[in-house]
Amino acid sequence: MELGKKNIKFGFLWITLATFLGFILAMKSQTGGEEWKKSMIHGPWKAAHVHANTLAILNILYGLFIGRVGLGDSAKKIGSNLALAGMIIMPLGLFLFPLMQPIGYIIPVGEWCIIISMGMMAVGAFKSIT
Repeated sequence: MELGKKNIKFGFLWITLATFLGFILAMKSQTGGEEWKKSMIHGPWKAAHVHANTLAILNILYGLFIGRVGLGDSAKKIGSNLALAGMIIMPLGLFLFPLMQPIGYIIPVGEWCIIISMGMMAVGAFKSIT
């Protein structure tokens, strides 16, 4: 299905970006030592790295299975877009939070996008089983 392709493509792109962030974290840890690890940036960036990878994998799985669940086309499109939005908003909010603290308020928006999209997928999966 065409719909799932964008989740797969952007999922792999996001994994690439998250892996690069992990590389930056590793290099910074080598040069910055304990001072870097205790900084206000290290924790949120580490969380952004982990969440970006995890949400990218969820998006790839979403894209692979969206055509197999018992949802209408409009519900599939909404779920797909919510999964993409959550994959971008949550890690980006975590990444930018140390630099602009008010941006932290968007992090729960990304979380809810993922929760709703995965809930929709679960409903569709149960509909297709019965």
